[in-house]
Amino acid sequence: MNKLIISAMCLATVGYAFAQEAAPAPEATSQEQCEIEEKDVDAMMDEYISSKGWVEGLNTKGGKKFFVAKGTGVIQAPRASQQYIDSRVNAFNKAMLEAKKAMVEYLGVDIATETAKEYAEGSAVNPPPPTEGQEVAGKLKQFLYAKLNKALASEGIDPVKDPAAAKKELGKQLNSEAYKKMISTMAQAKVIGLQACCTFEGTPASDKGEIGVVAIWSDKLQQMAVSIATGCPVPSVGAKKQIAEQVSSDPKVLMSTFGVQQKIDENGDLVLVGFGQAGAISESKMSGNAAKNKARQNAMAAIREFAGEQVAVATDTLNAETSEEFESGAEVYTNESAMKEKVSAAAGRMNIAGIAPLRNVHAKHPLNGKTVYVCAVTWSPKQAGQARQLKNDMAHPTVPAARAPAAGAATPAPAANKAFGNKGQGADEDAF
Repeated sequence: MNKLIISAMCLATVGYAFAQEAAPAPEATSQEQCEIEEKDVDAMMDEYISSKGWVEGLNTKGGKKFFVAKGTGVIQAPRASQQYIDSRVNAFNKAMLEAKKAMVEYLGVDIATETAKEYAEGSAVNPPPPTEGQEVAGKLKQFLYAKLNKALASEGIDPVKDPAAAKKELGKQLNSEAYKKMISTMAQAKVIGLQACCTFEGTPASDKGEIGVVAIWSDKLQQMAVSIATGCPVPSVGAKKQIAEQVSSDPKVLMSTFGVQQKIDENGDLVLVGFGQAGAISESKMSGNAAKNKARQNAMAAIREFAGEQVAVATDTLNAETSEEFESGAEVYTNESAMKEKVSAAAGRMNIAGIAPLRNVHAKHPLNGKTVYVCAVTWSPKQAGQARQLKNDMAHPTVPAARAPAAGAATPAPAANKAFGNKGQGADEDAF
């Protein structure tokens, strides 16, 4: 089977969402690059969920419950654009919004519907239009797609240039039917502890790419999220490898890693790993440094969003159609269906102490050669406690007595201007 030119990473890192000693609940702590055949992102996600024995929605395994949701986002920027990398980040955020929407609507959705159908015979039933042009304007658009056009053209009538002649040719309206159904849904809830379990990137050769995400919520993930906001400790569990060993250093893997994943370190402590990405506005070093900072911002934002967001969904769908029959035998069909949806997630300002850098990598995206900057950061209740203690120590320092400079000490003269390239002074490790 032909393979698409795609970059797809199946980061099967569910982490502490289900981590417990000898627990039968699903757990995966490895990251692997998956070879994907010619399938769209939805198919990739469905296969992944099925391979785990999960279903979308609420799952129960080993007496533990967890919620599985998925979402997709389209990469809107042209593939050759410098903004393509940032558009991938936007696509992931849109995919996560879709996953949050699924969870919020599961928790409870307000649904309202209104359906109506009207049937009329004879033109007298319908009031005359204000002007002849307005009355036939909508119908004439349909003529462009109907066999009626050909019949009118054979009579030498152009329905666009001569609407009056077209109306006359149609003759009297015999009957009409109008149907309308309006569906409105609204949902709102706070989502706490939803992590990106596995992320997929699909970029067909002849179409826009997509980012897909399978997201997981569990009681244990929620406990960790609450700890970010409250400082409450979270119990330790069975020890794993060091976090640096659990997070791949392969840029090809990290290039398609987004959001937050919860893990267990070598001490059995729970650790959140936030991943952020960004593209540079040019290939210069200055733009690259700015992109690194943006990637870090995105990684930290992922941890804040994990701590809790207020999610709101509002969707209006209109299904409407009209059919009219005339004396000439002509039938005019009009479809006026429409749909509008808004999904929003808001996370207010929150002070989070203890976010530490884990990894920074950059690599060329295989499709367009633009550089992707990836930043991984960590947070844990232990790190938060250490950061708060350090902040307190710095706010209330113990100042030793100052020593006066030695008598007769000379001040060195500044060096003459010259080319400079050197390694900075390394810190004394015994001093901290």
